[in-house]
Order: sequence, then C-alpha cells, then structure tokens
Amino acid sequence: MGLKDLKIPEAIIEIPGGNFAVRGLSLDDLAWLVRRHGEAMRKVFSEFTASDTDLTSDSVAGFLLPLVDSMPGLVSEIIACAGGEAGEADLVRKLPFPVQIDALEKVIDLSFDAAGGPKKLVETVVRMAQGTTGLLESLKT
Repeated sequence: MGLKDLKIPEAIIEIPGGNFAVRGLSLDDLAWLVRRHGEAMRKVFSEFTASDTDLTSDSVAGFLLPLVDSMPGLVSEIIACAGGEAGEADLVRKLPFPVQIDALEKVIDLSFDAAGGPKKLVETVVRMAQGTTGLLESLKT
C-alpha cells in the first residue's frame, strides 16, 4: 500500500440542499491559519493549556466553540481549510450556526485523531504560533 492508496478520513456535513466533507487539519492548513491568525490562535491555545481542563476532544471542542462568536473569521477559515477550499471562508460564514458548529466539532475530532490526540495537536499549534523556527528545529531532532 502506498500514499496514493490512502483514504483520508472525512466526515460529511449535511445541510438542506446538499452536503460537504471535512477532514482533519493538515500541517499545511495549520501553517496557513497561523500565518493569518497566529496571535489569536496562540492566545486561545495558551489560555486552554493554562487552564486545569483535561485535554480531551470534548473539552477542547467546548473551549473552541466560543470562537464562533468571538473570531468567526478564524472559524470559517478552519472549516474552509478542512473542506479543502480555503478560499471559500465567506461561503462558510453564511452557513447556519448549527452547521458551523457541527463542522467545527467534526474537524476537531478528525484533527485530533490524525495528530495523536488533543495534547499533541495543541502543543503543535502553540509551537507554530510562537514561530516556525522552533517547529523546524523540533522536527529535525
């Protein structure tokens, strides 16, 4: 089995009149999001890691869901990236709130599965938001 034979796990988001698929965020997605929203992402993830909350998919999802209200641009870009169409964030913003929440939760779950769990993903995002130099150094070792 080679790379071309891999099937990237997806989740289907149902909306009236159609559906779309999302996948877990890739390293390219995270890098793009950090370049666009690094300060906001670092703040959110730093607040989460500083809290006494255990790092589980449910706790991270509960912590990130308020982003829909406070940083809708970031949330819509996360969903658009996970849908393979980063340029469609404006369309994502027009989706009904429950659809956005459903998509965000599924992206979070798929990202955690691919990243090796919530703690590993949060650590990666914080390192990336602090600068790609540290990430590149850690990847070399």
